[in-house]
Amino acid sequence: MSVFFIIAALMGRVTEWDHFPHYGGGSGIIVSEDVILAATSGGLLFSHLSESGDELVADSGWTYPGKLSYDRVSHVIYDDSGNLWVSLNGGGIDMFTPEGDKTHFNQIDGLPLNLGINMTLADSVIYAATTQGLSIRGFSFFETFNSLSTGGGLPSDNVTCLSSSDSGLYVGTTAGLVFLPRSADPAQESSWIPQGIDPVSIIALEWQNDSLWAASTAGLFLKPPGLPWEHEVLFPSGNISSMAWGPEGLAVGCINQCFILSKGEWIDYSLNLHGNTITGLVWHEDRLCGVLANPYSDNRLSGAGLALLRETGSWRRTLPEFGPVSNDLRDCTILSDGSVWVSSNRAGGSVLADGEWQSLLPYLTNQNQCFAICTSGNGIFISSIGSGVDWLSWQDGTLESSIHFNSENGLLNNRVFCAEQGDANTVWFGHRSAEDTEPSGVSRLNWLPGDSSSASFVEITGADGLLSKEVNAVLPTGGRYSWVGTDGGLCFVDGNTQNVRESYTALDGLPSSMVTSLAMDRSGILYVGTASGLAFLDKGVIAEIEEIDMGIIALECDGLGSVWVSTTEGLKRFFRTTGVVEEYTTFNSPLIEGTIHAMRVNSDDGYLWMATDHGLWQGHLEHGLSGSGSNAVVYPDPFIPAQGDVLGIAGIPNLPVEIRIYDITGSLVFQFSSSGRDDISWDGLNAQGDPVASGVYFLQLDQAGLDPEAGLLKFALVR
Repeated sequence: MSVFFIIAALMGRVTEWDHFPHYGGGSGIIVSEDVILAATSGGLLFSHLSESGDELVADSGWTYPGKLSYDRVSHVIYDDSGNLWVSLNGGGIDMFTPEGDKTHFNQIDGLPLNLGINMTLADSVIYAATTQGLSIRGFSFFETFNSLSTGGGLPSDNVTCLSSSDSGLYVGTTAGLVFLPRSADPAQESSWIPQGIDPVSIIALEWQNDSLWAASTAGLFLKPPGLPWEHEVLFPSGNISSMAWGPEGLAVGCINQCFILSKGEWIDYSLNLHGNTITGLVWHEDRLCGVLANPYSDNRLSGAGLALLRETGSWRRTLPEFGPVSNDLRDCTILSDGSVWVSSNRAGGSVLADGEWQSLLPYLTNQNQCFAICTSGNGIFISSIGSGVDWLSWQDGTLESSIHFNSENGLLNNRVFCAEQGDANTVWFGHRSAEDTEPSGVSRLNWLPGDSSSASFVEITGADGLLSKEVNAVLPTGGRYSWVGTDGGLCFVDGNTQNVRESYTALDGLPSSMVTSLAMDRSGILYVGTASGLAFLDKGVIAEIEEIDMGIIALECDGLGSVWVSTTEGLKRFFRTTGVVEEYTTFNSPLIEGTIHAMRVNSDDGYLWMATDHGLWQGHLEHGLSGSGSNAVVYPDPFIPAQGDVLGIAGIPNLPVEIRIYDITGSLVFQFSSSGRDDISWDGLNAQGDPVASGVYFLQLDQAGLDPEAGLLKFALVR
C-alpha cells in the first residue's frame, strides 16, 4: 500500500520552473564599455545605445532561477579587476568574474539573515550596505556592524549607500551620514564621525572630482575638499532618488524630474518622464542614461524601464519587450490557443503568445488595479477597479479591438475583483463596494462575444439572498448557475431566477465565513478557500481540511487528482483522497517569498502558471493529461471511490478509447467506451452496479495507434 501512496504524492509535482519577470522597475544603472547595465526589480537588464543614438535598446536580462540567486537587484558595480558585483534585495550578493564564473555570498559567509543588500563596494576590502548593518569582508568572512554593536556610532542599521575616499568610508543610513576612517575599528563608537548634515535618510553619494555630494530627504549637500558641508539651497526640487557626475555636469534624478548643474545653474530636463522616478543615472560619454521606477509601487515592482536624455532636452523611454509589464501581477488566464494573459496592479496587463510578450496598455480604459482577467470567446475581459471591464479581441496572435462595459451599461458597479467565464455566451463578475451605499454583489453578462449590442446583464445582490455584497470569488458551473464566495459565506446562485439556491457559513462547517477562493475538480468536488483554512463541499456536506488551516489566497485543481493552494504561508498541493500535503518553499523550490495571487493549470501540457508579486512563474508538472500513450498513467492512484473520486487516464491522446478493467485474477470487472480522454471516468462499480473490493487492478486501453503493452496499467483501489 505504501508504494501506491508514494505514487500519489509524486504524480504531477513541479519538476522544473520558469520565471518571467518585469525589468522595468529600476534601482541603479552603470556603463561598461558600450553595455549599459541596470539593476531592476526583475533582475539585471542589459542594453545599448541605438545606432541612431536616439534611444536605449534593451537586449536581454538575467533573472532567477538561472543566472542570479534572487530576482530583485538593488545595485550593480564592477571592481578594478573586472568582477561584476550584483547586490540583491533579499538574496545576498552575486559576484561574476570576467570569465563568467559565479560566487554567491549569503548567511553562511556572514551576511545578515534577511540578505537585504542595498549596495556592494569592492575596495581593498568588500563593503556591503545592508538593511541590518554594514558588512565588511576583509578575508573570507563578512562581519556585520550595526547600531548596537557600534555603541550607536552607526546611526541606523539600514545602510543605504557607501562611498570611499583615500582616508576612509562614507556611510549613508536612514538616520544620517557618518565617516569611518580607514584604520579605525568599526566596533568602537568613537570611530564613526557624524557629518554636518541633517540626520535624515541618505539617498545617494556622488564624487565630483575632490568634492562629495550627498542627497538626503532634507535636500542636497556638498562637501568641498577640506571644508565643511554646505546645503545646496538653490537646488529647485526635493524627492531626490539618484545622482551622477559626468562631462556635462552633476545630474540629479527625482520623482518626475531631472536637473543638471551646469556652469553654476540648475537646468530642468523633465519632459516625458510621465510620473516615474529616476532611480539611477549614468553618463555614457556625453549622454545621460537613466532607469525608472513607479514612485507608488512597493519594491519598484513597476516602472518605465530605461530612459535616454535626447539632444532635444526630453527623455525617450524604453520598456523591455521581454517579460510582463509589471511584477505585481494579480490574475492570469489561458486561452484555447495556449496564450497566457496576466493582469497587474499598476500597469494593466500582458499576453505571452508563442514566446513573445505584448502589452495590453494601449487597449485598456485604465491601467491601474487590473485585478480580474478571464476568457470570453476569442478574447479576454480585464477589469480596472473603479473603471469597469474591457473586452479585448484576440485574432491570430493579434490584439484587434476593445469593448468597454461599466455601471452605465449593465455592470452592478465599476469595482470588479473577480471574473470567470460560464459558458460560451456568459461571464460572471464579482464586485466589491467602496462605500456602504454602493450596490454590490454579482453581475452576469450574456452576450455573443465581441458584439456589444447583444449584451444583457442580470444582478444578484443581498436583496436576492446573497450572504454579503462583498464578493471575493465566482465559480460558474455553466451559463445559469455559479458558486459565489463572499465575506459572509458561500452561495450557489441562479442567474436566470436571480436568487440564491444554497448557502453555507462557518455554522455549516466552513473554517471561516469569509470565502476567498473556489475551485472544482473533475469529480464535482468543490474546494472552498477561506480566511482561516480550506474545506470541500460534497453532496451538500462541508468537510474541513485540517491539514491546511491558514488563510487561503487562491485555488486551482490540476486535473490529476490534487488541488494547488496558495496560502498566507506559501504554496501547497493537497491530495484529498490520501490527505497528503506537499509544500513548495524557498528551501525546496525556486519560488521567492511573496504572494501567489492567482493560478491556472494547463492540464493538457502539464503546466502550472502563477501570477505573483515577483512576476509570472511557470511550473512544469511531472505529468500532463496529453501524450502519445507511451507514458500513460492512472490517476488518482490509489483510487478511493468511497470519497467521491472518479478514475482518469493521463498521457494519452484525446481520442476515442475502449477501456477494460480486470482484477488481479484476470476477471473482467468493468468495460466502457469513451469519446475522448477528458470523458474517461470510472466510479469503482462493476457491471452489476456493485462496489468492487479493495485491491490491485489492471486497466487495458484500446486506442488507435496505442501499443497494447503500453496501454496495460496497474493501480490500487482502496475502500
